[in-house]
Amino acid sequence: MIYLFTALYCEAHIFIKQFNLAKNQNATWFQEFYNETIGIRLTVTGVGEIAAATAIGSVCSIYKPTQEDFLLNVGICAHTTKKDGIFLCNQIIEKTTGKTFYPDMLYCHNFSEGTIVTGMLPWNTPNNNRSIAEKPSAEILYDMEAAAIYQAGIHFFGPHQMIFLKIVSDNGIVDKFSKEQIILLMENYQNSIIKYIEQLFSITQRRKGHTKLLCQKEEEFLETFCTDLHCSKAMRDSMRQYMQYFVLTKTDYISIVQDMYQKNMLPCKNKKEGKLRFEEFKRKLF
Repeated sequence: MIYLFTALYCEAHIFIKQFNLAKNQNATWFQEFYNETIGIRLTVTGVGEIAAATAIGSVCSIYKPTQEDFLLNVGICAHTTKKDGIFLCNQIIEKTTGKTFYPDMLYCHNFSEGTIVTGMLPWNTPNNNRSIAEKPSAEILYDMEAAAIYQAGIHFFGPHQMIFLKIVSDNGIVDKFSKEQIILLMENYQNSIIKYIEQLFSITQRRKGHTKLLCQKEEEFLETFCTDLHCSKAMRDSMRQYMQYFVLTKTDYISIVQDMYQKNMLPCKNKKEGKLRFEEFKRKLF
């Protein structure tokens, strides 16, 4: 299942039409559309972080996403320098708190990648957002939902299951962007977005019946490694997530671990030493 979230109905229009989505008449708080046959559920969250986070929590609490599912956030955004383009976000910054989030970029795509800043107010170049635009890395995107969607979504999805696609509508100097203009803008990039969603459908189908990403040999390796690190339950869960990431990306983590054994860094004497080795292991791989 792909859980698709847009802030506005005019952003959702192309998906409702393309995938023949039916409206959920029982939905009370948000507009929901779905097609169970192909596996897509779309929710129009409304604008802003609070609305977006509320929608994610509500929808995911009801339908309970699994490891095979994806969260996909698609919508318009501003760009501090450019006026057009579609971007896959590899970094999300919440302007209010300064927190930064990194969706895992595991799957092939043809989009440009970019950083997006989420704020409580619309981007406005001449007025109150000049401090961001003047940073050295000024070519950034700006929206009002992505950071909230990520923070709410992480309770239901892994970082590798959340995808943020943003289409540039303006560079902050705009009085009003009409619904008709947004629909036209979405239609301009419809083919590339639909093609990417079909790729995600293919991934979800391959995952069905194969939710265990680690084979028996890898499970045994993980168990031995965690035991020798004196891992707590939280550390074991974290290590399992890293191992699944390494398997998906074909990262050679085994040689790093073997080198640690050869240097007598493993097995560890206690949990304190294990935490240090765990952090060193992550540093070497990331």
